[in-house]
This record gives sequence, C-alpha cells and structure tokens, in this order.
Amino acid sequence: MNLYQIRIEFDRIMRSLGDGSFDDWRDDWINLAWLKLSTMFVVPALERSVTIDSVADQQVYLLPYDFNDAEVRLWFKESATNNYKRLDPVPEEILGLAYERRSSNMGPVEYYGVTHNVGSDYASRTCTLTNNSATVACAAADAGDAGYWIRFDPFTSGSDTVDPGDYGYRITSVDAGVSYTIDRAYRGPAGSATGRLRPAEQGQFITYGIPSAAVTDAFSLKYYGKPRRLFNDADVPEWPNASISIAYMAVSVAMDYLMHYDGAKVWFGRAASHIGNLQKRKEYRNVLISDLTVGSISGRKTGMRPVMLGRAMGRSTWR
Repeated sequence: MNLYQIRIEFDRIMRSLGDGSFDDWRDDWINLAWLKLSTMFVVPALERSVTIDSVADQQVYLLPYDFNDAEVRLWFKESATNNYKRLDPVPEEILGLAYERRSSNMGPVEYYGVTHNVGSDYASRTCTLTNNSATVACAAADAGDAGYWIRFDPFTSGSDTVDPGDYGYRITSVDAGVSYTIDRAYRGPAGSATGRLRPAEQGQFITYGIPSAAVTDAFSLKYYGKPRRLFNDADVPEWPNASISIAYMAVSVAMDYLMHYDGAKVWFGRAASHIGNLQKRKEYRNVLISDLTVGSISGRKTGMRPVMLGRAMGRSTWR
C-alpha cells in the first residue's frame, strides 16, 4: 500500500472518507504510527550497514543521524588481515560501558560505548528544498561539507509554518556554491529552509583509549534506521506488508488524540497483532532454514543439537 491507500483505509475506519475531517492531522498521525511501529518491532527493511570512520588519533566517531539506538552489530576491521573482530555488548549496569572488543581469548579487553550527542551544529546553511528531489540548492555549499548529515528546520511558507521533518540526509556530493546531492530524495514541503550540518543532536561513538594515528582499521555498524517520512501519494513504507498495520496504528494515535482511549487500545492491539503475525512468518521461515544441510561436506544440519553435559553412573546426560 502507498500513502494514498493508507489514507483511504484510515478514513474508512474513522468514517471520514470524503469529508476531509482529519486532513490537517492525518499524515502526521500516519507518520507517527510508522515511527512507533519501527521502534516496537524489528523491521528488516530498516537494517543498514555503514562504516563509521577509519581509526585515527581520536576517540570520538559520529554515528549516522538516522541511528535509532537499536543497533544490530558493531565490529572492528583489522587492515592487516582484513578480518572482522566482534564487539561484544557489555551491560552498562556492570561496567558502565557499552561494548568490549577482545584482541584475543587471553589478551587485553578494549571498551566502547555510545556517548552523549555532539552538542553543537558544525555549520548552518540556507537551502532551497524541492519535494521528491535529491538536489538541494545552496549558494553557501562548500566542498568540505561532503559526507556530513544535514537536517532542515521548520520554515514559513506564505502565512503558515511548515515542517520538513526531522529525518536527516547524508550529503554525498557538493557542487560548491551551487547545491548538494543528498543520499535520498527529500520528502516534504518546498521552500527556503535552514539546514543544520552535523546537527547538535547527532550521536557519537567513543573508544576508551586513543588509537594510534598509524592504525588504519575501521569501525563499522549494522543498525536499524528511522523510517522515511511518507509525504507524497505514491510513497510506500520501507516494509510494504506493514502498511495495514500503519493504518491501524494511525487510527489508534488519532483516537488517543481525540481522547477515545478504549478505541485507541483496540486499534493499537490490531496493529501490533498484524505486524506480529508478519514476524511469526519470518520466524517460521528461519525454522525451516535451520534444518537444511548447508555449510558442511558431511551434510551436518544447521539446527540446534543436543549437548552432552556430563556422565552419571556410566551414562551420558543429554539436553
């Protein structure tokens, strides 16, 4: 379902089809619903991989702006061997640190964690935004801005204040003094807006111990990003099968706003149930795959196998 179809489903449920009762708020509710679902459930289509930085003589590395604090895996790549070292999560309650990397089974342990936001913008630029375009006009565009994330402030259009949304875009290339090219087309109202380069709220990744400048290894992150804004009729959520869940959750958000709390609970449950069933289908597929004979010349199955815990009275104890 695209955004137009999600709107139709929303209006049918709310019995407002054709009368425009909720047009001023409906898209906001739909986008809030999609954001809520993406934080409640694992959305495979939002999984992303990125190289944070090459290790240099520094401690702090910028996380992607759309990082939603639900990372999947963080690892460290050795340039000499081109091998990845796993970074194991460590409970903050125990160590006060978020990650550790073991250089060997018996070797030293290095710690990593996500720290506070960067705290201030790198720069601000006046930009001209065009809906559904990956080109952002900017007379102050500088070649050094390439690679930074940019987020646009609300701006005035006519007599109204409009919001381009808090979704960030990464600048992939710069035509100095003319424009930026961003990693995906901007979705939102057109007009002149202030763009925040490396916004103050962008997160950071910290290493405990300053790496040597001679080390050229890279930190990489596989993570779940924030869903894109649904703005145009033809816009489709990253997980199309979840569209009906988005419509149901939008109804829940709307009823909560209208203080129909019982109805909000009902439609929240329906949204969660539908997307939960999609998750179960994925889990069932994984169960089937785990019984395949792959990755072994002898045809060893990949599923769970019993483990012998010990011997008692000459007999093995299996679990």
